Amino acid sequence: SRRSLRHSERRADERHWVIKMKILLVSVRSEKSHGGIAVWTERFLGGCPSHAIECDLVNTEMIGKRQTQAGARRNLVDEIVRSKRIFSDLKKKLKEKDVKYDAAHLNTSCGSFGLFRDYIVAKKIVKRGIRLITHFHCDIPFWITNPINKYFLGKLVRLSNERLVLCENSREYLERNFSASSVKMPNFIEDTLVSEIERHYSGKVRKAFFVGRVEIPKGAKEIYELARRFPDIEFELVGSVDSVIASWDKPENVTLPGGMPHEQVIEHMDGADIFVFPSHTEGFSMALTEAMARGLPSVATDVGANKDMLDGGCGIVVSKGDIDAMEEAIKLLGDPEKRREMSQNSIRKVRDNYTLEPIMNALKKCYEGKR
Repeated sequence: SRRSLRHSERRADERHWVIKMKILLVSVRSEKSHGGIAVWTERFLGGCPSHAIECDLVNTEMIGKRQTQAGARRNLVDEIVRSKRIFSDLKKKLKEKDVKYDAAHLNTSCGSFGLFRDYIVAKKIVKRGIRLITHFHCDIPFWITNPINKYFLGKLVRLSNERLVLCENSREYLERNFSASSVKMPNFIEDTLVSEIERHYSGKVRKAFFVGRVEIPKGAKEIYELARRFPDIEFELVGSVDSVIASWDKPENVTLPGGMPHEQVIEHMDGADIFVFPSHTEGFSMALTEAMARGLPSVATDVGANKDMLDGGCGIVVSKGDIDAMEEAIKLLGDPEKRREMSQNSIRKVRDNYTLEPIMNALKKCYEGKR
């Protein structure tokens, strides 16, 4: 009928308009370094087609030793070369004919040199009249340690139409220091990582698991002490081992298998009883998200988004460096029913909040200015 034809044409126009949503993403995409923002970028780009987003990428990937070596020192020459490459790529994207961006999404880790570069990138984007969404992938107050950093952070904040943060600490910092509102935007994981099989808990805790770089800022010292207090529990720490930690006297019940492929990490995670995460700083931890997705009850420090993530009976939060509180938490998790309850809560929370669909929908609202 004529009415149904008009309806079909209107729906086609709506789909056409949605598909035309064009986003300029300024972010790290790397084939050599698979941590941090690079993982977020891959998952975001993978989700764009099914959510009617066309995305152009300006890759801010590191070069030199920092590309492949965690903790490598910054090389000024490398950073200058990297910055020139980023500015050149951005200029080409912004000058392309017949390309109109609905929004630009700038990911920043708030590094000292990076903040200045991100501010320059933001200025170029805003000058073109493009809506700017700046996504702060860090615990902001932990990283802003000097007046210069704070100055360029403030300029970047003021240029942004929307500010996305990972945790309450960052939201409060922007509000307190710049009177700037922000939206808490969790990181997300692949839906396939969310366990569909209920864990069966019985007996005591036999294995505690950690994944990440084995270093002091990630809580290696605290884990070693916990291992000494719980000689009957195996503490498996998966990840590259810092040279300082490698020189320590290792408790016999601590195993250090080193880094391993992600699929193997998940297998080892599934073989544990609890996840121990005494990190000194976080933004929104993918390691903790994945542990929750696999149904592991967690003991984590109150840094970054950890408290928000474990809220609702998903784990136990303790103060940074409080080994006695960590010891008590592990004792509480000796109760199989407590672990089962936390396991179910964790899986449900990740499925409802930290998977592709809810995050991509929330991001689209930001791009459209509807948040």
